[in-house]
Amino acid sequence: MKVVRSDELAKLVRFAPDPAAQTAGDRLILTLFEVFQVVGEAHIGRFPDSIEEARKIKRPARKKVDTTFGSWDLVQGVYWVTYNETVRIPEGAVLYLENHPHLALNGIIQGSRVVTRWEEVSGALLMIGAKGVHFMEGSPISVGLMIRF
Repeated sequence: MKVVRSDELAKLVRFAPDPAAQTAGDRLILTLFEVFQVVGEAHIGRFPDSIEEARKIKRPARKKVDTTFGSWDLVQGVYWVTYNETVRIPEGAVLYLENHPHLALNGIIQGSRVVTRWEEVSGALLMIGAKGVHFMEGSPISVGLMIRF
């Protein structure tokens, strides 16, 4: 196994606001694009045709007149967030994604994932703690390593 180096990793990322910074240290930082609040009840059965996803409500970003970026004030709950970036995962490689350290230190939880195709990843599920959080557009959400076998 080998970790994909920063210079190669930067070539595999599209739509990154700052590709060099987001791939420094051989790691990939994925940033916040959109926020959806997970509401309602899901139904999970034994078979694919018996699964109904919980309803998601898009939470538009608030923009102040004098700022370029929008923001969200999220209360305790479960949210689906999407990324600004897309990543090409080469044949024979996997992308390991986990919570960005800034989130973990502030009571926000995200599960770790191993991804073989970017199409499997449309975002991340975040569980926001009791105190809530203020997110800016482009905030770091996930950090990852690409590993080649």
